[in-house]
Amino acid sequence: MNDNLIYLFIALVIFIAYRKYTQYKVLKLVPNLLKQGGQIVDVRSEEEFAYEHKDGSINIPLDLLKNRMNELDNTKPIILCCATGSRSAIAKNTLMANGFKNVHNAGNWSSLSK
Repeated sequence: MNDNLIYLFIALVIFIAYRKYTQYKVLKLVPNLLKQGGQIVDVRSEEEFAYEHKDGSINIPLDLLKNRMNELDNTKPIILCCATGSRSAIAKNTLMANGFKNVHNAGNWSSLSK
C-alpha cells in the first residue's frame, strides 16, 4: 500500500478522535455552563431546527450568525451545536473573532439531549 495513503488514513483517524474527545469534554461542562446562564445556540438551518431540536435552544443559522450576534449575551457561556459539529466549529471561530470569550462547540445537537 502507498505510504501516503497510510499517513492520510492515520491523520484522519487522529482528527476524528480529537474531535470526539473535545466534544466529550464540552458535553461534561454543559450542565455547569447552563447553571452559569449559558445559552444553547443551534446553527443548523431553520428547516433542520423545526424538524427537531434540543428544548430550550435557540436557532441562529450559521449564514445569519454575523447579523444576529447581538442577540447573544457575551457575558454568559454560549454552547453551539449543529448536525455534526462542523458548522458549530465555524460558528465558534466566528464568535470568538468578534469578541466572544466563553464559547463552546458541543457538536451534534442530539448529544445535548442525552
